Amino acid sequence: IGVEMAANPSVLFLDEPTSGLDSRSARIVMRAVRRIAASGRTVICTIHQPSFEIFSMFDNLLLLKKGGWTVYNGDLGPSRQSELTGDNFNTAGNLIRYFENCAVGVVPHQVGKNPAEFMLETIGAGTSAGNGVPGQGGVDFVACYNQSQMATVINQKIAAFQAGEEIRFTSSYAASHLRQAMLSIERWLMSYWRNVAYNFTRLVIVLVVALLFALSIVNERIEEIHDQPTLQSFNGAIFSGVFFTSAVQAVMTVTVIGDSKMVFYREQAAKMYSPAAYLFGLTIAEIPWMISVVLLHTAIFYPTSHLYDDADYVGHYMFAMLLFSTMFCYWGQMLSAILPTTEVASLACGASLGVMNLYSGFFMPESAIPYPWKILFLISPARFGLKATMPRQFYCDKSCIKEDQATGEVINCNDPTSNLLSLRDTPFLGKGPGCSVMVDASGYVTSKKGVEWTLENLGVAAPPYKVTVWDYFKVTTESTEEHVWQFTFAMIGFLVAFKVVTLFCLTYLRHIKR
Repeated sequence: IGVEMAANPSVLFLDEPTSGLDSRSARIVMRAVRRIAASGRTVICTIHQPSFEIFSMFDNLLLLKKGGWTVYNGDLGPSRQSELTGDNFNTAGNLIRYFENCAVGVVPHQVGKNPAEFMLETIGAGTSAGNGVPGQGGVDFVACYNQSQMATVINQKIAAFQAGEEIRFTSSYAASHLRQAMLSIERWLMSYWRNVAYNFTRLVIVLVVALLFALSIVNERIEEIHDQPTLQSFNGAIFSGVFFTSAVQAVMTVTVIGDSKMVFYREQAAKMYSPAAYLFGLTIAEIPWMISVVLLHTAIFYPTSHLYDDADYVGHYMFAMLLFSTMFCYWGQMLSAILPTTEVASLACGASLGVMNLYSGFFMPESAIPYPWKILFLISPARFGLKATMPRQFYCDKSCIKEDQATGEVINCNDPTSNLLSLRDTPFLGKGPGCSVMVDASGYVTSKKGVEWTLENLGVAAPPYKVTVWDYFKVTTESTEEHVWQFTFAMIGFLVAFKVVTLFCLTYLRHIKR
């Protein structure tokens, strides 16, 4: 009641305000309501089985019989002043006389009896049998009311009403869209700051993931890798650190919309703000925390894994990780908006991340995935995130593969007279972290490209042969450095698409019956 009064309403609707209260508390509440009515406001209140003290506070009564039929609609006067408190109260004398005079078979009201009990028992709605109950000399109180002077006066008042000027509003909302957006941002920022279970937990998980996978390769450096097992371990650790840091954001964020959905539906029904303002505030509030996630991940994972320390590489890695993590975060929010409950959305999020992991291109390159499963690879958001984040950490601008060498450049890594360890050395002076020369002892490059290609580009027909780390990574994962920025900006498209779908679901999709 206090919350509603803060809006200074002219009419106050109360639905059983005394339900669940003891007699003292009910009396206190109704006295407060009576003071509100005395201030000039109209109070419409439903109430069941009131005591005489509470019943006497009402000025008028609309009494409905089973089926919604009106049997009384009038005042509860005359009023009288209490000898104890000096307050005026209604005696319900008009009500008592009305029912006593309505039909011959009505038992008269006993002095001292609660008028509320009398009227309910009379029409057959009380706790004990009354004359109004069919089969016990029941009286048709509906017909009695319809034929009464009371009904005639009410109908005349209703007929005298004239339709006023139609009220038109330029908008369904009291505030402008800009005002809604600003208030939504402020609200979500405060909510995120207070939601320790969400933000603190995901920061801790990001810290643990970064340490877990970075420490597994702390003794390895990409510039010093010369064999397959070490490269595969290094590749797997980088993949795990990148993917699971981003995946955590999807899993954790499901509860943000899911747990606030019921409040959102209620406030939408009241037209407090638009779904666009709600989602805009959530989006803005998420950004500083996503930046914190990426900064924490990069500060621990990047140097501990000995990734390439060039400023351009570090900057691109952080930007790609920000988009990758935010993309997964919006994916979780979208699922939460589409699905009916937080539990269902959490299950769907976990399953979808598993599919993305499998068809991200890490475990199986595109050429190894048959149709129709290749469609999952082509549309997987994780593929774009990994292709934007990882290839540059293995890149080298020089190559042992003949077809990838610049015009006029001759680099023979498989010359038996040389002991070439890295293309960063003189005279090649390669740039990038993946210039070290490694031995492909298993012949995986040959299995991907064929014997003829191997002989033409590497100068040998069978393993073991030497390639750079970038050569091996590029062939086995089917990656290219030229498309890194394309994959990076493609994630922005996913971000926008996920937000559009989320807005559509929040606007038109409802998971409650009322």
